[in-house]
Amino acid sequence: MTKVRSPVSSPTYPRSRRTHPRRPLAPLDLLFALSFAACGDAGPTTPSGGTPAAIEIVAGGAQRAVQGLSLEERIVVRVLDTANRPVPGASVEFEASHAGRADSASTVTDADGRASAVWVLGPDAGLQELVVAADPAGIRVSAEALDLEAELDALFRAATRAEIDAVRWDWAGREAPVEEVRVEHEEDFPLGRTDARLRIVSHKVTGFRHYGAIITPDGAETESLPILVYLHGGENGVSTDEARIFAFGLGEELVGGFVYVLPSYRSETLHHGEARWVSEGPASPWDYDADDVIALVNVALATTPEAKPDAYRIIGGSRGGAVAKLTGIRDPRVERIVSFFGPTDFFDDWVRDIVREAALRMPRDLTGVAHFDSTVVQPYVRGEISLAQARMELARRSSVLFVADIPPLQVHHGTIDEVVSVSQAESMRRAMESIGRVRPDFELHIYEGGGHDFLSLRDAIPRAAEFLTRGLGSVVAGSLRHARHSPRRPVAKPSRDVSGYRLLEPASWPGPQAAIKKPDVSALFR
Repeated sequence: MTKVRSPVSSPTYPRSRRTHPRRPLAPLDLLFALSFAACGDAGPTTPSGGTPAAIEIVAGGAQRAVQGLSLEERIVVRVLDTANRPVPGASVEFEASHAGRADSASTVTDADGRASAVWVLGPDAGLQELVVAADPAGIRVSAEALDLEAELDALFRAATRAEIDAVRWDWAGREAPVEEVRVEHEEDFPLGRTDARLRIVSHKVTGFRHYGAIITPDGAETESLPILVYLHGGENGVSTDEARIFAFGLGEELVGGFVYVLPSYRSETLHHGEARWVSEGPASPWDYDADDVIALVNVALATTPEAKPDAYRIIGGSRGGAVAKLTGIRDPRVERIVSFFGPTDFFDDWVRDIVREAALRMPRDLTGVAHFDSTVVQPYVRGEISLAQARMELARRSSVLFVADIPPLQVHHGTIDEVVSVSQAESMRRAMESIGRVRPDFELHIYEGGGHDFLSLRDAIPRAAEFLTRGLGSVVAGSLRHARHSPRRPVAKPSRDVSGYRLLEPASWPGPQAAIKKPDVSALFR
């Protein structure tokens, strides 16, 4: 704590203004006088027994904030006397430089000698001061007012090769074994007219238990079905009902041709009927979401004999679209990706506008923004993380920086999307074309008048289904002949590593639904 001591002069007292002669003490007066004398007090003093001699900063020193905004932490000082004892009841004044202000220009210390104020910085960037005075003591508190646009210029300049390589290095070090795999629940789960089996599985990765759903059509041959991963948008988790919705979108001719995998990202909920499973671990929108996808795919490959080994395909929307691309960059087993209106470039002007608003404490109500504000934007403003660290958070979420590693990709985006700007799709186009990636390796479909809803993107679903099944041909067709209403039969145990996997007896659950209503497809990618 910082302390400044001022010399203390001997106190002076005003002369008496009595104009009448002193009257003799009455017996009762004399009794009171003797009683006070017996207490040992020679006269009135402050409880600390002194005059303000020093002021120390208790909290709030050396902060940073955007120019014109208040500091997040109150300025708290303590007034002390010559013996370093708190001085209660002392008058304290706060005066800010550079046209700043304190919410209370003056106040009085409490019983512990403390006084506090909220300091609103002035409009000028640079070092500013708050003068705190408790006559005759005083102290100066410093704070830095950030030039927001200058900070944004530094934060959003183009990523360097060194930064891109640093992200790759970080990803390479994230390999973590999947442990303690178990089945939490299992039941029949028809996908339209195709019989299938649902498993809710869990596993531990980096010490946290994660949950996901795996849906396998009945009657498929061993290693005959490609895995299709569905990645949800939003922050409310994922429901097994979304698998039925998505299957309806694929159409009856394709629905039985895949093993479906639905991850719930860390800290989010997997919903199935009235049941809920919450994945553990701190939220990490876009970034560690990809780790969760890769881990669940590892579980699916190890525990689903019908799944084709060492390859899978992904479809995702919004947040899930971004995660799909980042997963494809990191995992060479990903063969194809379809992304609906997902972020691609955290260095573009759309994200810059979002960060500006968050720095001004007006964050948008969009998926991931509150998390990014609390873990990146505000810590950077306060000086708790460096510019280099903040830029790394942008880079590791920007798939456009790693386009050479993205598998065949199809992107769908509407021109009036108010959730994720179409500029994100345009950034991906420029990045792909810069290295010569065009059709059929890369497809971009921009929909005039389309919003953040795939129903507003005309013919998007047929295009997505065709792209996802491209190259499968007879594999899917052959699987479909066996999958539709086939009796369930034993399947050979997988030869892949299933260490830690154990089957738990599922609890008593309702049987399969007899009638499947037409699903509300608008719930996809919410």
